[in-house]
Amino acid sequence: MRIKPECALCITRQVVDVAKEITDDKSEQFKIIAWGIEKISEAYGESSVPSFMGTEIHRHIKKMSKNSDPYKNLKNVANEFALKYLNDVEKLLESDDELERLQNKIKLSIAGNVIDFGPYSTGVDIEKMVKDTLDGKLDVDFSKELLDELKNSKKVFYTCDNAGEIVFDLPLIKELKNYVEVVVSVKGSPILNDATLEDVKTAGIDKVTKVITSGTDAIGVRFEESSEEFINELNSSDFVIAKGMGNYESLTEYEEKNGQKSEKIPVYYILKAKCEPVAEHVGVSEGDNVLLRKEISKV
Repeated sequence: MRIKPECALCITRQVVDVAKEITDDKSEQFKIIAWGIEKISEAYGESSVPSFMGTEIHRHIKKMSKNSDPYKNLKNVANEFALKYLNDVEKLLESDDELERLQNKIKLSIAGNVIDFGPYSTGVDIEKMVKDTLDGKLDVDFSKELLDELKNSKKVFYTCDNAGEIVFDLPLIKELKNYVEVVVSVKGSPILNDATLEDVKTAGIDKVTKVITSGTDAIGVRFEESSEEFINELNSSDFVIAKGMGNYESLTEYEEKNGQKSEKIPVYYILKAKCEPVAEHVGVSEGDNVLLRKEISKV
């Protein structure tokens, strides 16, 4: 997915937010924001991919500020909130109907996707967003296709998104394991509020399934930077489940391999369309809940 003109607003606001997370000193905030704006001017253009551009900018800010994990406090807050809230909603997810049960756990996973301090401001009412998502529906619903594919597969590769959100991925991952082997992937090192191994351990995912890292801090998925283990696990899976907008923005760039025919792998995107550019690309309205099946070229 390529950038839209209005993406400039989102990435600029992210730069302001990260400056406030790094320091309370106004002079330092101005300096950090200036670094970010300078990098935006270099990376911004109509051929840019939003997640790839965001990676360059946040890497630059980490380097210049000498802060390797600016969102650490926000990630901890998100994890604590999700763990507390999970106990209240988990009992609502069970059903004797396997399709309904799968749909419920997908919706909870999407509810977790609102815990994202990238496209949203850091001062929003997250709890209300979670409740609204659970009370809503899947506006794009490939859950029947997903269930059928699960019954005819052996292994699924699950790429996570944000801290906090991964707590709400846990019930879905457990449900998937009723059918297939699940390999979960998180970032190799901190970037924005994306989940790392530390967050996986907080969520308890490492106790229920195999977890690897991408080997990089790239937002979304960037095959050119990914570890050999990441590529091998993805290529040996029957299909991929990709959480969040960053994974959607990046993986859709691999739908074709230089215009040549190549072996394909199905990808189920699970996300809330939190901005107009992503909503337009998916073909939904902003705020819609999405479970979309597409295909990408294997690496």
